[in-house]
Amino acid sequence: CVQFQMSRSVMLFAALVLPASTGPPPNLVLMLLDDLGWADVGFHGSEFPTPTIDALAEGGVQLDRFYVQQVCSPTRSAIMSGRYPFRTGMQHSTTILPSSRAALPLEAPTLAEKLRAAGYSTAMVGKWHLGYRSWAHTPTGRGFESFGGYMQAQCEYYNKTLGTSMIPGVLGLDFWRNRTAAWEEQGRYSMDFYMEEAKRVLDNRDPRKPFFLYFAHQQIHDPLDLPPQQKYQDACSHIDQRGPAGQDRFTLCAMASRLDDAVGELVSYLEAKDLWNNTLLWVAADNGGMVHVDIGALPSSASSNFPLRAGKGTLFEGGVRGVSFVAGGALPARARGQRRQGLVQHVDL
Repeated sequence: CVQFQMSRSVMLFAALVLPASTGPPPNLVLMLLDDLGWADVGFHGSEFPTPTIDALAEGGVQLDRFYVQQVCSPTRSAIMSGRYPFRTGMQHSTTILPSSRAALPLEAPTLAEKLRAAGYSTAMVGKWHLGYRSWAHTPTGRGFESFGGYMQAQCEYYNKTLGTSMIPGVLGLDFWRNRTAAWEEQGRYSMDFYMEEAKRVLDNRDPRKPFFLYFAHQQIHDPLDLPPQQKYQDACSHIDQRGPAGQDRFTLCAMASRLDDAVGELVSYLEAKDLWNNTLLWVAADNGGMVHVDIGALPSSASSNFPLRAGKGTLFEGGVRGVSFVAGGALPARARGQRRQGLVQHVDL
């Protein structure tokens, strides 16, 4: 059953690009956008400036009925394993909490493990959040040849820290290069590291092999931290900062603008390396956007899922219907510019 479901996922990822005639296998980039709301992108009517993401979506295949879990760990487990979360014990309603021993079981093969066995080079950048009870449960133990990012649900964009659930008030670093803590990255905005790491992977890959890059973006998950570059704030000067969520909405807009730039930067780099024409890019949100909640200690952000109801953490459409599209130079011309209404789910990746 595990073998069948994972094989189905790999085939669906590749089926969009494999022509009738034989040719080199496509490069695969799977990009998750953390907590991206349905109305946080321009092609869904957002006031956030996301021109690069909009152009890729409109020139590719928009998946209007892409469904995920209401929070991130279950969705990520389904994407990585091709199995429903309740099949692997990953059906956490609150995700994997700090200090938890929960993890994607080793007997559930990952997409990276299967693609690596099929001859792909594999790399991961960004957020793992599928457990770290041992090194074997972390990215470099689950099929990725390299990893740069963090293990848990979130970390501060500059300090790279997160509190533990065992010792309240105590912070710990959660930022890694493979299995080494990346202390030197403290004080630097995370996205700058991620882009350098993605380019390093592309520069150092084995040119004889196709590659699989899993780019699990930190943006636009909380905590809400402004990028250091002023241009992203300038791009959001039109955001009304009045009201209880006004400042958070402005910050989230600047973070979305930085995310959009990063997506464009990666595409441009693939083009410069003459890789884009044989690359398939699948972009997806891991759950609905986290909306503003002014209730004590409850987590809160400032996303919009309009016109969908509610948001992250709920089973309403705003929590489980995710932004998703497929693009890339390897996408056949006949498939481009389409908007599909058929149901697609996280396990189908």
